[in-house]
Amino acid sequence: MSNEESIKTILIVDDEPDVVFVLKMALEKNGYKTLAASNGVEGLEKVRAFHPDAIILDLMMPKLDGHSVNLRLKEDPQTAQIPVIIVTGKGHLKELLDIREDLKVTAYLEKPFPVALLLEKLSEIFKTS
Repeated sequence: MSNEESIKTILIVDDEPDVVFVLKMALEKNGYKTLAASNGVEGLEKVRAFHPDAIILDLMMPKLDGHSVNLRLKEDPQTAQIPVIIVTGKGHLKELLDIREDLKVTAYLEKPFPVALLLEKLSEIFKTS
């Protein structure tokens, strides 16, 4: 496998441009390729077009929220195995955990979170995949 093939692509789906910017910078600095989408509909389109290795998904977004995006990903055999890390604003995490047990996600991070924690989660994901 060449070095180019081993570079992992991460899709960031978040409607806050500052969050997307910070995450893109941190991920790219650590050797990841990044894609971004500002809402759930655009996120699903990019998943189908680029097949990312992992998805960082905000819950509260316009057009299609993170819950709906994740459900659609998990219902589609072509995207069901993509690891999803949910990021959510303070206070929404409990709602998420109470909503559905079948909401299969790899990790939950509550904003604001240290970028090092996200990098650690991604490292764990790619070691086991």
